[in-house]
Amino acid sequence: MNLDDAANIGELLGGLAIVGTLIFGIRQIIELKKTKEHEATRELANLLASPMYQYGMAVLVNRLSKDFTLEDMNPLERKDKDALNFLAITTNSIGMLTFERQLSFHAVSMFFGPINRMMGQRFRTLVTRLQENATHQGLTEESTEVLDWSIWLLDRMDELPPPEGRANIVHKDWTP
Repeated sequence: MNLDDAANIGELLGGLAIVGTLIFGIRQIIELKKTKEHEATRELANLLASPMYQYGMAVLVNRLSKDFTLEDMNPLERKDKDALNFLAITTNSIGMLTFERQLSFHAVSMFFGPINRMMGQRFRTLVTRLQENATHQGLTEESTEVLDWSIWLLDRMDELPPPEGRANIVHKDWTP
């Protein structure tokens, strides 16, 4: 083998090594993205299952009427009000993270779709009342929306088609 042939083989092997490295890098990026999405989805599930979030939903559904007022919130205990604040602020953060594509809209809508259908109107009322309270306290102007990302999230979910049916029926043939 002469020197030119050896150089050509070396260049070919170098090119193959670069292509192989590129393919490996792309594969690693894809896997990292999937892993991050799975972790974010688990964190979302954990957050929605947290006692404080669940308590906030329970207060919203069981202690307040559909079109409650600020006066209706006055008799609530401090822990009830804190849970409602946690519910609203956390949902607002989830809306922001979804908009910024840090959370998958598909995953968020799978978790929040049923919640939105069950208590979306009450949640919107809660956001309105919290905004009114902030305005009365002199913390914001009336035109300032404090929790607008939570409303944005509910609006996006309202645009989704209704579910085909109950999950246990629609997906009864699913196998692991």
